[in-house]
Amino acid sequence: MNKLLLPLLLIFSTSLFAQEADSLFNKQNFNVDNIRVTKEDLAATIYLPDTTANAFYIFENGFSRIDDDSDFHLFTDYEAKIKILNKEGYDEASIVIPLYKGSSKSEKIHDLKAFTSYLDGSSIRSTALSQSKIFTEEDEKYDYIKFTFPDVQPGAVLVYSYTKETPYTFNFNTWWFQKEIPKAYSRYRTEIPANYDYNIIKRGELQLDQNDAEVKKKCFYAGQSQNAGDCIVTTYAMKEIPAFIEEEYLTSKYNYISRIEYELKQITMLDGYERKYTKEWKDVDKEFRTDKNIGRQLRKDRLVNELLPAEIASQDNNLDKAKAIYNFVRDHYKWNEEYGLFDKMNLKDLLEDHTGNVSSLNVLLHNFYNNEGYKVYPVISATRNQGFPKKIIPVLSDFNYLFVLLDNDGKEYMLDATDEFLEFGQLPFRALNQYGRKLDFDNESSWIDINPEGYSQIAYRDSLIVNKDGSSITKSKQNLVGYHASAARKKIERDTDKENLLKALNTVRDSYDLIDLTYEGEEDTDENLSLTYEIKNPSQKVGNKVYLNPFTFLFWKENPFKLEKRKYPIDFGYKDVYSSSILIKIPANLDIKEIPSQQVIGIPNNAAKIQFTAQKIDTENIFVNLRVVFSQAMYASEYYPYLKEFMDKLVTIQTQSIIVLQEKNI
Repeated sequence: MNKLLLPLLLIFSTSLFAQEADSLFNKQNFNVDNIRVTKEDLAATIYLPDTTANAFYIFENGFSRIDDDSDFHLFTDYEAKIKILNKEGYDEASIVIPLYKGSSKSEKIHDLKAFTSYLDGSSIRSTALSQSKIFTEEDEKYDYIKFTFPDVQPGAVLVYSYTKETPYTFNFNTWWFQKEIPKAYSRYRTEIPANYDYNIIKRGELQLDQNDAEVKKKCFYAGQSQNAGDCIVTTYAMKEIPAFIEEEYLTSKYNYISRIEYELKQITMLDGYERKYTKEWKDVDKEFRTDKNIGRQLRKDRLVNELLPAEIASQDNNLDKAKAIYNFVRDHYKWNEEYGLFDKMNLKDLLEDHTGNVSSLNVLLHNFYNNEGYKVYPVISATRNQGFPKKIIPVLSDFNYLFVLLDNDGKEYMLDATDEFLEFGQLPFRALNQYGRKLDFDNESSWIDINPEGYSQIAYRDSLIVNKDGSSITKSKQNLVGYHASAARKKIERDTDKENLLKALNTVRDSYDLIDLTYEGEEDTDENLSLTYEIKNPSQKVGNKVYLNPFTFLFWKENPFKLEKRKYPIDFGYKDVYSSSILIKIPANLDIKEIPSQQVIGIPNNAAKIQFTAQKIDTENIFVNLRVVFSQAMYASEYYPYLKEFMDKLVTIQTQSIIVLQEKNI
């Protein structure tokens, strides 16, 4: 029995409780022990750990167990106490409880109760939710229990509780420590029979303040004998939990929201019989080989016989031919903007209609390469907004994408035929989700990292001619490489209006007049994309001085990082270089009085760097250079305060670097 107990223990370190005196919410004397509402709960007007909060959980508690008297259904008792601080927090008074309904069995809810408490002078008043105000809405998969608390007002405390019953024990019950508002305290207890073997996984970067497990003897009867089995009783708790707020440069929030997840591996009956629920990757590999949608389609090389033009098929198997095959598939077969890995996929339909989903197009690309004798593998993965696939246990619903890994003379290329604006060896931005599973049916599948090679770049080379009246003309030659080029090509394809394109492709200072815009390389993804602008800037003359900002084009107009703290990585998707070189021509009637100072700014480990210089070449010319390098595609959350300050300084350089020119005394 002890062997059955061990897998139920969480495999991560336990943090000790911080001392009570150091806890801000305890200084406010909230009741974080239960759902009883106190005057201290009601009197609070602010939540000190997050003074921007409009509402927060004072207390949240859950308890899940499998009931041996109810067909071994899973029951979860839930209770919560929410403080409303102001009118902006009223959204938290509307509650939605989803209940999954399968083909034969559905989840149920029992004993739903809710009430609103508020202060009436020095007395506590409460208004209970009427059962007639509880509604049910439904769709194909779920019933949604909905209600809104009565008498909501600033300062009120909302309390509700219920018991959920589910026949679906595979995923047990996910406990979400983090939500869109902060929590002072959240606790989750489970009582799991020892013969139920779950993988228990903690997600997110927040650490547990409590992680306890103990054995409860003779707690569970499986119905096969009079002998009762043991249970593992666990308690997980966190306090002062920050709200999860989505910010730019994030994949899926579900990768990082702090929670506890369960996946049932097997049940060992008390007579020793084992029922397995979770497969291993070797089992999945075998299924893929025979799967009618993936495995069989990958072997349909005969369908592409004689489809490849003779001028391509006749070439030697080198990189040039590989690029030609890629371009042929990309140009002749179009993506219908549908994902799906295990949905119906038929290469015959794709070849007839010339359109198909992601998997169809890339399986076709795979088969062309395979038929020509290249070493090529399918890779299953997930889009950025889908979340990371689980590595330990195969959960096939985690995957919604397939691309191709081509091995040419020992160098590997990740290929995707769904986007006509991509370069060879470039995956769509949506597919930059850190890793995928390479399927090798001759050997064994394995995980591979998805790391775009090299840097994507934006390079501005500007010539800025200042007129006597302080206005100026900027002639800008822009060179875009990598993901910046593919994104720009897509925008050019959608809208050829020059004014619209200027705004879509650049961040420009507020006042300007576009004179002209031309571009080249927009149709050839093997070439860099070049754009040429001519722009008139208004005069910044005040009295006898001209205040000139040399930057017509800004990399960022404002800092995208605004959170006080961010407990999840900053994921740009790829490494970046931005550069702006500006030669400024000064008219003869103006003297150069002031130029900005040089700045070199970096963050730890040289993970990002700014180099800014402004040089007076002679009485009529100034040279300004700004170079920004992000040498990592993803930064751990520990870098956030450094990146936030870094971006502040970058924005300041581009928006507040002023060259002062003064009229000469004649």
